[in-house]
Amino acid sequence: MKLLLLAALAAWEACPYFSEILPDPQEVEDARGEFAEIRLPEKFRRGTLSVVNEQKKVWSGIVSDTVKRILLIRDTSLCPLLKGLLCRPLTGTALPNSREAMWTLSSPSCADTAKLPIPKAGESFVRSGEAFEAWEWEKPSPGIPNGIFEKGIADCHLNIDTLIYAENGWRGEWTLSGCDSAEIDAKFSGITAFAEKEWRGTLFRGVRSPFFTYLTADAFHLTVKLPEDDVPGNDFVDSLFAKPGAFPVRFTEVHPCPEEGMPEWIEIYNPALREVSLAQMSLCKDKTQFPSAVSIQKHESIVLAKDTAAMRLYVGNSEVKILPVNFGYLKNAADSLYLCYGKEKVDSVFWGKLTQIQPKCPAGFAVASGRSEDSPGFQTPGSLARDTALPFQVEWNARVFSRKKSANPLMVRIRSELSVTVELISGKGDLLWKKELPAEASGNAWTEIPLLQKGFPGANFLRFSAGSHEKRVGVVLRP
Repeated sequence: MKLLLLAALAAWEACPYFSEILPDPQEVEDARGEFAEIRLPEKFRRGTLSVVNEQKKVWSGIVSDTVKRILLIRDTSLCPLLKGLLCRPLTGTALPNSREAMWTLSSPSCADTAKLPIPKAGESFVRSGEAFEAWEWEKPSPGIPNGIFEKGIADCHLNIDTLIYAENGWRGEWTLSGCDSAEIDAKFSGITAFAEKEWRGTLFRGVRSPFFTYLTADAFHLTVKLPEDDVPGNDFVDSLFAKPGAFPVRFTEVHPCPEEGMPEWIEIYNPALREVSLAQMSLCKDKTQFPSAVSIQKHESIVLAKDTAAMRLYVGNSEVKILPVNFGYLKNAADSLYLCYGKEKVDSVFWGKLTQIQPKCPAGFAVASGRSEDSPGFQTPGSLARDTALPFQVEWNARVFSRKKSANPLMVRIRSELSVTVELISGKGDLLWKKELPAEASGNAWTEIPLLQKGFPGANFLRFSAGSHEKRVGVVLRP
């Protein structure tokens, strides 16, 4: 964008100017979301302002001394409630989305003219300085100052400079920036234990201040409320911290090569005693951010899938939480996954010939042990165990069955020198059938499982156990 200042224009910081313009919104329709934002510096002599777009006046009004910012927007119900913000309807025809446009702002003593190039869908033009081409593309923030580009605004930030786990708690240093001082209340809440500690004190801008809390937890949740300022969106610190390897959320199961027609999926689990927000979590790649309004409860499993409808059909009940995450396509033979909190990698899993995990398609695998498993949304003792040596081997004739095809029942055979207990479990975890099979070293004897008679439509599970060892296999029953 090229900004043309008129010859009579006074110093830039003493005059009103366009601070942000959104010609082509994406979160709402153009008829509601188009806007132009104007900033009024403190020393400006108040009076009548006029805004012209494409040589047609779109707004004119008298501005009082209390107004710091004007937001002209199609739908004023989208205006934030902020002190010093004057929100008014943006009139006139629709803003052009495929060509350049001219804007003019005039007052008794100042003027500002902006020539906008062809817009980018969903992005705003944001003023970044007084140079001829001082404009940037940014995410829209109607009515809210942009602390990165604008001068003279109060925007308190709390930066965690250092953080280490000491013998009897956590200690670190933090610095306040963007405002002169702030009295803060911080709460440290243990994730793996029900323990809470508080810290109160006053911080001064630019001064690195130490803090300490007697919280002997491997992972904790930090919340801090900062004073209200000109930018309300970051007045609250809400973050997780953990010792290396102690982050509460982890991978528990991966299905890189399911049967034909079934979606690939990943399972995460929270073994801690408190819920954890997923707002800052991702698979460490662009566009793999988890839904921001979702939390994973204590001892809860969540399934991540690209096709949530197909995954729901496969699981067969509504109790399992399934989230849409576009992780692309997983490689069957060898691949890796990372779990990130912000920019930090907090968990990972690798599979392939050079690792301990080698998937046996079409089965998935438990991350802790590497052995085959298919229990979406549920954890078993075998899910989290790291002992990969099973004293028995199991085969089955298929994973998908239909009551309409009674001639094709579920059959299994087990090769074992120990007796093995076989259980049929519903998708909700209810025991439907149980039988102990004698030792069979040859593994030639097939046993029929009454899935067609006792199973529920959707996902069911077979659990094979001998002593402390177990294996769980998912099967699907169609109507």
